[in-house]
Amino acid sequence: MTLMLPRQVGSVRVRERLGEGGMAFVHRGEDPYRPDRPLAVKLLRPEAARDAELVQRFLREGQLLKALRHPHLVEVQDFGRSGSTPYLVMELLPGGSVKACLGEPPATLVRRLLGPMEGLHVAHEAGVVHRDLKPSNLLFAADGRLKVTDFGVCLWEGAEATRVTRSRMVVGTVGYMAPEQHGDPRRVDRRADVYALGAILFEFATGTPYAQVQLPPASVRPGFPPGLAAILMQALAPDPGRRTPSAMALRDQLEAWLERAEAAGWGEQPLPGFQTSVDQPTRTLLKRAEPEGASERLGPYLDALASGGVGSRRAAAEGLRQAAHSGDGAYLAGLLEQTPESARFALANALAEVGGEEALAPLLGLLEDPFVRQEAAEAVSRIALRIGRVDAMRSRLAEPGLGNVWRWSARARLGDGSWVESLLAAWPSLGEAQRVQALEAARELPEPLRGRVREAAGTEAQRRGGRIREAWARL
Repeated sequence: MTLMLPRQVGSVRVRERLGEGGMAFVHRGEDPYRPDRPLAVKLLRPEAARDAELVQRFLREGQLLKALRHPHLVEVQDFGRSGSTPYLVMELLPGGSVKACLGEPPATLVRRLLGPMEGLHVAHEAGVVHRDLKPSNLLFAADGRLKVTDFGVCLWEGAEATRVTRSRMVVGTVGYMAPEQHGDPRRVDRRADVYALGAILFEFATGTPYAQVQLPPASVRPGFPPGLAAILMQALAPDPGRRTPSAMALRDQLEAWLERAEAAGWGEQPLPGFQTSVDQPTRTLLKRAEPEGASERLGPYLDALASGGVGSRRAAAEGLRQAAHSGDGAYLAGLLEQTPESARFALANALAEVGGEEALAPLLGLLEDPFVRQEAAEAVSRIALRIGRVDAMRSRLAEPGLGNVWRWSARARLGDGSWVESLLAAWPSLGEAQRVQALEAARELPEPLRGRVREAAGTEAQRRGGRIREAWARL
């Protein structure tokens, strides 16, 4: 059935789709009265628009962000309903997510996050807790500013929103959620966002998610600056009472460390084990075995990935994916091992679209790389379906039980029946966030496996409602 979405909201024309998430579609917007201003239009999915609580949360996000103004918070121009479709009109953030900054020197990462911390402080002072801070919610504007986005599940101590935000539904993303978010959500305050900031900085500076190790940074990445490590561990304290009390307090601590680091020359170089520049063999590799026309199509993107700054790498990642042709698979696969860690995700995403047999071995080799393992697993599964290597790659991606969350979608796409059996057996013991992630991954399952999950989870999804019901409805 064709989805009938509005072609115009207010004065803004709704143009091509830029992406979609679990609750909403995002389209490019065009305001004839402000043609120089790039806009994004967020449209709630029809199935979500039938849920009164989801609609209230969605429109509350618009109300909140239109009231909050800060250079490092996404700006909302308008919100409301067009017919039965709730919408938000906001500035378009074309620079991609902060994920492209993985592996940068610690001092550089700290500088990037100071502005978003100020923006969060403004939100906190207004009584708003984000509750779902993660790399994909930190996006770059066209001018290079890093902005906090997606306040759709925030806690807002205000008037009519209290009924929604004080519900007992667990919200957040596993890996960045503070421990108290797994309990009664009504006990969550601004310190949960501080924890998420600490988790993001820990992961991006060490290359390993904090939730997987729960160790001091130097245990994961030797040579980590001890002063910065102490700040991160306080932000990641499991007891909110011992945690850094606010985003501004964390910002002040980091700024003080940055001043000392700059004076002493600390933190300006990548930590041991990170490759951030391209050596001569890599530059030679970029020039050989080029398919016909590759220089014109791929050259600018490969150059930006190899030696450009973070901003150019972000744009190059999407450009490479769109420009790659089916005959480029072997060429791109040959670059994987030589490409800087912080840019490998771009090649993996492109290979998911055009790679063949020759790409499987190097992609499988990246499953141990914390920067790109999820993208590598996704690419392996998509290539396997395309070239008929499903059984072999299903075996290579299999793990005992449910295994790692980052493999779930890839295993489901390849019809891993053992994953389905493990999911159904573990379902009663999973938390809400894990159930939502599992249902999202199960969307990739072929029938009849998908139907088994849909049937097994149906009663619980209808009873619990909220995010579980949303995810189940999309199965």
